[in-house]
Formats: sequence, structure tokens, C-alpha cells
Amino acid sequence: MFKAPEFLYLSRVLRKHGNISSMLKTASSVSLALSMGLGLVACGETKTAGGGPSGTEAGNAITAQILTAEKSPAALAKVRLMDSEDLGNEKAYSAEADKNGNVIIEGVADGDYTLEAKLDGEALQIPVKVAGENVDLGKDRLKKTATVSGSVGDKSLKGTVKVRGLKHSTLVEDGNFTLDSLPEGVLSLVFIPDVEDVDTSSTYLKVLAGESTVSGTFADESRALLLEDFQDSNYQNRFMPARTYDGGWWYFDFADNVTPDFIIGENHLFTLANEDGNISAHVAAHFGDIVKDSSGNAYWPWATMGVELGKSDKALCNDISSVDSVAFRIKGIGSVVFNIIDSNLKPDHQKLIQSEYGLDSVWVRVSVPLPADKAAFKCVNQLAWDFKTIDGYAEVWLDDVELIGGDRLSIWEK
Repeated sequence: MFKAPEFLYLSRVLRKHGNISSMLKTASSVSLALSMGLGLVACGETKTAGGGPSGTEAGNAITAQILTAEKSPAALAKVRLMDSEDLGNEKAYSAEADKNGNVIIEGVADGDYTLEAKLDGEALQIPVKVAGENVDLGKDRLKKTATVSGSVGDKSLKGTVKVRGLKHSTLVEDGNFTLDSLPEGVLSLVFIPDVEDVDTSSTYLKVLAGESTVSGTFADESRALLLEDFQDSNYQNRFMPARTYDGGWWYFDFADNVTPDFIIGENHLFTLANEDGNISAHVAAHFGDIVKDSSGNAYWPWATMGVELGKSDKALCNDISSVDSVAFRIKGIGSVVFNIIDSNLKPDHQKLIQSEYGLDSVWVRVSVPLPADKAAFKCVNQLAWDFKTIDGYAEVWLDDVELIGGDRLSIWEK
């Protein structure tokens, strides 16, 4: 795993060769019944077996076969189905798989859910979308459970961290928490303070089976799709923790005839500026003259700052087609061209959006709308800001990059 300086250096080298790239709706209430003669328990209430076929008022059926990590039937595995937005306070339904690992849940209303199964230190989670018909999840294997630890950002705060759509929670002490026995996959963590005047906050991360992960920055729930506010003072966005995903890195890249003002440590080519407690990215550079080679080819000075939305592998991107716009705060000298990029496409078609904005000495909030036809945004792996100069100089402060609107369940499923 690269530490930030080494990664920034490597990402600059890779970009010069063109190889770097980047990578839950409120559901209806649930009415479940378990077939195969098994009882169904919901928040202490016992439901009788039964239900209706797909297309009736009773809802739709969900079927699955749960296997162990060794591919044998996960007999008597505990299975739970929850609204994917729920924090464990509403009704949820649980059951046991039969001796062959089979589960059938009937009477499910349309909506988005998370199915979780666990047995003997192994678990899995499966997103389930029900839309007017039965859902067959097929076979899926349990894997070793994972652990997440982290900080909610203020050591004086106490409260509870919960996992959205799964029944997992833990108390926060001295601003820190640890969650264990988690299934592999993308998780949404929500911190609920025990004081009324502090808003809930959330973060997203991906955990791998059997591994321990440190969570990213928590942001206010009112800004649930805040990609980056730099308050954690690192060079990776809060959705892609390096230990498990090796993605989400910020970079600053430039031509040979451009000289950056900041080289902190060995390879940090931009700094994180602190203005009265608010932290933002700060980049500045001097642009040299056009350079011509022996064949007469001209090389213009250029510089760009950006962030991966996937991994350092173009195939791992993110689906932002549900997002209405991308917003950010910015100030500086010169202007920037904001780009949304899919590096999988041919070079002339990679930039899905290009919007230019002049900079001033005061902060402004910019909102870049996505077009009505969003099919092209199902695979996005970079956001980038290209610099334009005034008298050969450009300086940029950037903060609070947000995805406005959008379906949290779908954005990070890749």
C-alpha cells in the first residue's frame, strides 16, 4: 500500500503515460412471511408462514441459497432483511435458512433492501431491489467477517455509530469506535450523537472479508454525498480508504515546463491550507514558455488537479448517473476547467463534461449540472480541474466537493 507521498509521485508518473484513472432511497415498509414451515420474527413479533404470490397486495417473494465459505450449505444461517435506509429502529424481519441453506421470504413490498446472512464468524450482505416481481438471488457464499474502527472527529462527543441497512451498532467513547462482525462490501456508517444540538453524520467505505479497516471522514447527514472537505488532512477522499480499496487519491499533475510552488516533504505538490480551522486544498504554479522539440512539435504548459472516483484501475469506476450535479467551493487566480472523466473511453471522448469558471479572491460555490441524458455517467473515474493562468501564474483553493442528489445505494456498487 502506498503512503500519500509515494502515491502522489507514482500517480504523476502514471498520468504522464496515460495510465492513471479513478473510480438508498427510502423504501416502502416491509411485510414478510417465511415459507417452508419456518417461523418469522420481527422486533419480537412472531409472523405466521405464508404470504401471497408476486403481483398481489401481499408483495413479492425473495429466494436465495446461502453457502459457507467452503461452498457447503449454510444450514441454520441467520438471515435478516432490512430497508436499505434503516438504522435498525424500524421493523426488520429475521429467519433461519433450512438444512440446505435455502431461504424464501414472501410478501415483500417494492423497495430497496439489504439481506444479511451470518453463521459461525462468516457473513454476507446482498443489496435487493424489489420492483413488481419475484427476486431470485441465486447462490451466494459467506465470507469471514470484517472490523471497522475510526474517529467521529471530536473526542468530546459520545453517541452511537450504526450501519445503514444492517443491524450493527457500537458506542462511541472519546470520539472513537470499533464495529466488528461486519459482512464484506460497501457500508454506510452513521454517527448519532447523544446530544440534541449536534447533527447526525455519515461516511462510506468498502470493507474486505477478514480485514480491519479505518473509516474515512464523517460529514453532516445534511450533506450525505460530500465527497471531500479535506478536514481529515489527508490526500484521499473519504469514500475510498487506502487499506482496503487503494483508490480515491487526490493528485496534482503538470507539464515539464510548469513549476509548482509547493513541494512539501518529498512529493506533495499541493498543500492543505488551514483558514481559521477550515482546511482546503491549495495549489499554485508558474507556467513556462511553449517548448518545441527537434521536429517542431509544440508542447504547451498545462497543470491539473483531480481526484479518483475509483481505484488506480480504469475498470473500477463509479456510477453517478443518479446525481443531479457536482458542486464545489473554489477561489484563486486565473480560471479552471472542471472535467468529469471516464478514462475507459478513447482520448477524444474521455471528458464527459467540460465547464470553465473564472476565479476570484473570495470563495464561491459552483454547481455543475449533469445533462438530462445521464447514461454516459454510469462509469466515472475522475473529477479534474484544469488550470488556466493570468500572466503565466495560476493559484487555486478548493473545498467541499459534493455530489448533489443521487442514489447512495447505486453510486458505489461498482
